[in-house]
Amino acid sequence: MRHAAITLVATLAATALANGCPTRMSHKAETYLLPVLDARAEALRQHIEWDKRYDHAFESLLQAKGSAAREARVALMDYYIGESYAEELVCAVAMDNSPRLLRLYSTCDIQPARSPIPRERTLPLRKYALELITKGDVKPRCTYK
Repeated sequence: MRHAAITLVATLAATALANGCPTRMSHKAETYLLPVLDARAEALRQHIEWDKRYDHAFESLLQAKGSAAREARVALMDYYIGESYAEELVCAVAMDNSPRLLRLYSTCDIQPARSPIPRERTLPLRKYALELITKGDVKPRCTYK
């Protein structure tokens, strides 16, 4: 049984590599993502709903420019970050207009080197952002500037 599980994991990993799926996100993207995750983890440990450190880290990520920041925003969609934060994140990602990056992260299980809070790959945030891009509804639907 254990041998079968190891074989299955190895097969899935080989398939992911064959399909062009990276298994880890870029180090630059992690430098944007991890401060947000660390701040969220600390706020959760202290049972603080509206934490200034977390809010600052989240806003810094939303305002960051470049491909690594875009990747980090898409990767953050794997985490429960709070509903109002999730709405802002969906709009920010949709405004990035990176459907290929959204599809890559939806298809591939791309993880940071560490994750201080649980990942939930089943969250529908990427789907919502992709729908906004596809329908051309980003500006009318999003209030985030």
